[in-house]
Amino acid sequence: MNGITGWDYHPYVPYNEIYRKGEPYISMLAPSENALTFQWQSGAGENGAKVFYRKRGEGEFKEQNIDASRVELTSLEQGAEYEFYVQDKLGRKSSVRLFETGYVPGNVINYLHPEDSAYEFSGRYLCSPSIVRVGPSTLIASCDLFKSRAPQNLSLIFRSDDNGKTWSNIAELMPCFWGRLFVHKGALYMLSTSTEYGDLLIGRSDDLGRTWTAPTVLARGSSHCEESGFHKAPVPVVNIRGRLYSAVEYGCWHKKRYANVVISIDENADLLKAENWTISAPAIFDLNWEGALKGHCPAAIEGNIVETPYGGIVNILRYAEGKALMLKADEQNPEKAPEFVSFIDFPFAHTKFEIMKTEKGYFACGNRAPRRNVLSLAHSDDLIHWTIVKDLINYSHLSSDFTAFQYPTAFIEGDKLIVVSRTAFNKCANFHDSNYITFHEFSI
Repeated sequence: MNGITGWDYHPYVPYNEIYRKGEPYISMLAPSENALTFQWQSGAGENGAKVFYRKRGEGEFKEQNIDASRVELTSLEQGAEYEFYVQDKLGRKSSVRLFETGYVPGNVINYLHPEDSAYEFSGRYLCSPSIVRVGPSTLIASCDLFKSRAPQNLSLIFRSDDNGKTWSNIAELMPCFWGRLFVHKGALYMLSTSTEYGDLLIGRSDDLGRTWTAPTVLARGSSHCEESGFHKAPVPVVNIRGRLYSAVEYGCWHKKRYANVVISIDENADLLKAENWTISAPAIFDLNWEGALKGHCPAAIEGNIVETPYGGIVNILRYAEGKALMLKADEQNPEKAPEFVSFIDFPFAHTKFEIMKTEKGYFACGNRAPRRNVLSLAHSDDLIHWTIVKDLINYSHLSSDFTAFQYPTAFIEGDKLIVVSRTAFNKCANFHDSNYITFHEFSI
């Protein structure tokens, strides 16, 4: 085996299981009320393959001939668990995959049953949704796989050519976690960490996500869940007056401490050269800041870099229920640590949110407190005073312990809001450990 020259796999195969390379691989699941759509591949091609499926643990497997990489199983029982696998013409079998039928709001980009071990080398649950438009009807989305104290190092890339109605898996990136897709000068980029609290990475694709350059390391982290390193979410990468900005943190949840950092680069520089990036000095949370909550975790995370109405640059961060932290970045001296501005009343500040600057002011997409089973849209003219515009998805009648539409990545096109959600629904492990990544479109 030759050394690795890129970032992408399709699929990643652990090296001690290299004998599995070329075996049937199921790369995407999208269950619905009475059906399952899935995508698969094999080194032997598609002709002569079969899918075997049954209700989980019940009776004999049914079989169906398949001759395409995208397959639909229909006439399934609603609200039932199933297991299935693919066998190619050489008799080789894929891993047995699990799914649950049932209605879920939006269009399913990907699904992972909480007891499905297909990605155990990274995690058991789907997280960190990101999305970007790359053509008139083409969207690229991503998510990663996580589980507490697991490696958490794999991201999946998906493409839709019908404006989000259907999706296909096109690549896997490893190591890649907490990634954000963005387009710059016609190329697609991923800004991520290598794993939880790992290295800060960036890579580029010149073919809309199918193949990727080897990632550039922008800064080193600890790569251990109990030691401080780089932390982020799929937060925005924005261009303000010819410079790209994004927010990251340095710290770890185990120590309940995070420092806030702004990373930036000239828009005309080579984004894959680490020396072109500027990483600010860290802003250390100070409990003496006016409005800081005594006894609350002294940290704010998952920030949104936004240009203010007056031309300044601020980072608005998740802090506590109803209260966000605003820090100011120094445009003239990007190496300078962000400075405290204030705490602001903000309806989505207990979990990750997305702020979007438009000609009609600022919009934010996030969860109304106290939990994550209502996804809402808010508006502000000044980034200080926020008003709920409407609820986009409201499942407050279901248990907040097992229902969530969370960690939205979003963008606005005219009067449409495009959102991808880390969705927990239909017998998930719990609201946090989600089993779907879903696509949504709303009028605003």
